[in-house]
Amino acid sequence: MSGPSRLAELRASLPPAYWTVWVGTLINRTGGFVVPLLAFYLTQGRGLSLSDAGAIVALYGAGSIGASLVGGVLADRVGRRATMAMSLLGGAAVMLSLGLARSTPAIAVLVLALGFVSDLYRPAVAAFVVDVVPAEHRLRAFGLLHWAINIGFSIAPLAAGLLAGWSYLALFVIDAATMAIYGVIVLVRVPETRPAHPVDVSTPRVGLFQILTHRAFMGFVGLTFLNALVIFQHNVTLPGWMAGQGHDERVFGAVIAVNGVVIVLLQPFVVERLRAVRPGRVLAAAALLTGLGFSMHGLGGAIALHVAAVCVWTLGEIAATPATAATVAAMSAAEARGRYQGVLTMAWGAASFVGPLLGPRVLSAGGPLALWGGCLALGVIAAAGFLATTHALASRRAPGGHSGP
Repeated sequence: MSGPSRLAELRASLPPAYWTVWVGTLINRTGGFVVPLLAFYLTQGRGLSLSDAGAIVALYGAGSIGASLVGGVLADRVGRRATMAMSLLGGAAVMLSLGLARSTPAIAVLVLALGFVSDLYRPAVAAFVVDVVPAEHRLRAFGLLHWAINIGFSIAPLAAGLLAGWSYLALFVIDAATMAIYGVIVLVRVPETRPAHPVDVSTPRVGLFQILTHRAFMGFVGLTFLNALVIFQHNVTLPGWMAGQGHDERVFGAVIAVNGVVIVLLQPFVVERLRAVRPGRVLAAAALLTGLGFSMHGLGGAIALHVAAVCVWTLGEIAATPATAATVAAMSAAEARGRYQGVLTMAWGAASFVGPLLGPRVLSAGGPLALWGGCLALGVIAAAGFLATTHALASRRAPGGHSGP
């Protein structure tokens, strides 16, 4: 199939509403300047220690934990469109306030609020994708959405590193503006897709309690947390480690931007080739690559080594992100899609809270071998668990849902 024909087939396989969200995501993530450089902003711009900066960055994760559950419930009760718009427009206001804040307590409170408000969006957009995309194309849809995120992410850290030398405030203003633009796009162009609740009283409603007590699913969520805990060493521990090796924010921004570049170049091709592979095997391989890649950061301070490490763990991210979302989508009841995706997102929020607190302390107490070797160990544990847990999900029905993949 020729390039134009392949592109036309790809576009036709997914509905117009999906592509509207895809474009909005690209706009928003291209201006996502603040979170990748938040640790540098707190240490270099506000003069905080790495431990204090890690504690504040962890508050973003604490806010995300609550947002995951609340956002999932709102997506199912209020609607996907309303939840997404509320998150984006509210996040823009909090982002701008954070850029203007000067006292450490105010910054801490606003980082917590930013994590909560901006992450209300995540379970809603995941549920939206499941609503509008047929099951056979969901892995592709989640993969392409992740691709859009990382097209922006390949640009944002580089631009942010350059802007930070001129004005940290500009980072917050531009980030807030792109969030607001996407929020307006959602209000104007994105339809509400929340399925009507079943009227059959004999069909039990699926609430958070049923989901949180589904053992196989929660085991899957726990393994996702372990994998994410390794990944979230990139936002405080890794920049602190590289700063201790003599690298500044421009070097870190360039190194971490490799993550987005690799995803932009490889994601569509890799995801297409993984569609026929069992999800458990995909997720196991992804966890191993993630652990191995992060362990490579501990081998030395050469920029080329850090770039190679980012390439390895990025391959794990490429495989894991769409496979994880599609696995959960396949097993969730229509009326509880937001809640299922919210519980899954909670694992990422918990990791973004624990990771910045735990990483610097492990590095300080046990040294680089304990930290980076521990990343490899967690990758191995998660890989073994994914092989077992996805098999359990495939053989059981979720409460009120479908059989697993």
